[in-house]
Amino acid sequence: MKTYSEQRALVSRLNLMDDLFFHKVAEDKAACEEILRIILKKPGLSVKECQPQRYLRNVDAHSVILDVLCTDEAGRIFNMEVQRKDDDWHQRRVRFNISNIDTSFMEKGMDYKEFPDVCVVFISEFDLFEMNQTLYHVCRVVKGTDRYLENGTHEVYVNTAIDDGSDIAELMQYFADSNGYHENFKAVCNRVNYLKESNREVMSMSSVIEEYAKKYHEEKAHEELKLVAIKLLQDATFPLNKISELTGLSEKEVESLKLTIS
Repeated sequence: MKTYSEQRALVSRLNLMDDLFFHKVAEDKAACEEILRIILKKPGLSVKECQPQRYLRNVDAHSVILDVLCTDEAGRIFNMEVQRKDDDWHQRRVRFNISNIDTSFMEKGMDYKEFPDVCVVFISEFDLFEMNQTLYHVCRVVKGTDRYLENGTHEVYVNTAIDDGSDIAELMQYFADSNGYHENFKAVCNRVNYLKESNREVMSMSSVIEEYAKKYHEEKAHEELKLVAIKLLQDATFPLNKISELTGLSEKEVESLKLTIS
């Protein structure tokens, strides 16, 4: 069991690019509102509700857990995602999130003109488009022209890698190193400092981190066992039940792995 000093030291190292910490910060409506106002350059934006880790369930397809889902007073929907690793096709991930939001919020009998606007704000540690910019707005245009086509969806990509000296870049640098106090984003700093300094919150965050670390190591160990099973499957002398016994994987899972190499 860690001492309080150890717990506090652990939590003090967290920043807004850490999923768990971002989710806790996003429980505060004022903090979410301030982040969106700065990134979208909409000082009048008023957040009505924010839901960290909003689960959108698909019965017959892949479900999704959004980092944060916000709605404003005008009914517009905002999805904020934080991503540390450049290990996926992130534009398609954004596309998938938008499609799931549309499906979830499109009520039966609703006219398309009533469809709410959806904006995804994708915050990363890397410059996704490698054009040396902090902020990118991706829009629909007619190829070969400068004519924009509006369908109510908006993609905004912002990163901590490029510091262009703007207010947005200043906020992004705070995402990367969430310490100190900044006058330009008081609500975010107040929430961060509260989570890092409140005795109850420090102990709560420390407990969550330890549970997450345990789960991560269990999942990593499980993936390593699957690799072992695949190697054994490549040797025809090992029956499925023996591989299951050696790895601790169920026979059904071993059978599934066998299909991937056949």
